[in-house]
Amino acid sequence: MNPLVLADEWTLLSIEEANHRIDASNGAPLQVNKDWLARRKGALHDAARLQLLSTWARKTKEPNLRFHAANEVKTVLEELCEYAPGIVALRLCESAIVGEHIELRRDALKPAITKMQATDNLQWSKIVRGRTIDFTCVSGSKIQYLRPLFASRSSSAVKGAEPMYQMLKSLSNYIAKSDAELIPDTFLRACGVFSSELIKNTQEHATRNHAGIPYIEHAEGLIASWTEMDEQFAIDFQGHELLQQFWEREQSPVREGAANALRCLQLSFFDTGPGFASRFSGLPTTDLNDAEERNALLKSIQKNVTTKRQTGAGNGLPDVIGALRKIGGLIAIRSGRLFMFNSFEPNDKRDLFDFVDWTPTKLAPVEGVVVSVLVPLRRK
Repeated sequence: MNPLVLADEWTLLSIEEANHRIDASNGAPLQVNKDWLARRKGALHDAARLQLLSTWARKTKEPNLRFHAANEVKTVLEELCEYAPGIVALRLCESAIVGEHIELRRDALKPAITKMQATDNLQWSKIVRGRTIDFTCVSGSKIQYLRPLFASRSSSAVKGAEPMYQMLKSLSNYIAKSDAELIPDTFLRACGVFSSELIKNTQEHATRNHAGIPYIEHAEGLIASWTEMDEQFAIDFQGHELLQQFWEREQSPVREGAANALRCLQLSFFDTGPGFASRFSGLPTTDLNDAEERNALLKSIQKNVTTKRQTGAGNGLPDVIGALRKIGGLIAIRSGRLFMFNSFEPNDKRDLFDFVDWTPTKLAPVEGVVVSVLVPLRRK
């Protein structure tokens, strides 16, 4: 079977087109450009790329990442293990193939060890690239439960809201530097609550399929970036009038003489589980019609709708959306066949859960969940 070839899918539009190709490919193998895996475009787009690769890996009949023979094996493996999309894709595969050379997953992932150790030791200077950082937790790793997100080596030891806030604050001060003061402390505190609750939820629900059967291979984590989106990404904000308004409203000059861009803090939480609607309903996405899937997803994110047993659980998402509504920002969820969002002007009155479709175009089903939050960095 001829492989699908992915090379230049950077925008959300092109990534969604690639999702359709994967869905229609009948499990074809995949060939990618090594630069495509490690390039950083911002958490929103990078997490979408990660989800595309996860979807292919879950569906393919030949779970081997392929690269052109002109590449050097060592360089390919280093690029693969440099960033979350490549690490997750390789964890869900059996091997990386460069030309005729086959590198089994265990050996192919060895270059990631140094990165994981630096992450676990909170050595920001060794893992921040292009004002972007990822915390990628992969099953089977000796340090699966990374210290930025977990208090100890246990799925039940997800850090609480205050330690999560302290970690995000430290990161913001380190990466954003002078821009850190543009991010309200109240928002970072809300993100601490949300991060803690969402990652606890992934440990309970994203490590098993819709029927409760554990995945052998899975990954979950967080990508954070303090970056800018220039005009090449404008096409991604044309599918709904609220997106167009957000894009146009939040443009600002990047530097003297440069074109305007959308400067923002981006947080993208990802997992390779069954998706919100499947978790909530106990059914695969293919067994749900469009209305059932939408209803299940919206119910699963409503305040106090949670399967966790802790008292007071279920408020993380309302907290972060409430903070977004106050300061002005955007939240997006990609799961199953849905890509929904809500956006706000500062001190908006829109309902917290008035989520609408990112695009009117019918989407291919994807694996896992990506929840992304965008906060514009407005210069005072």
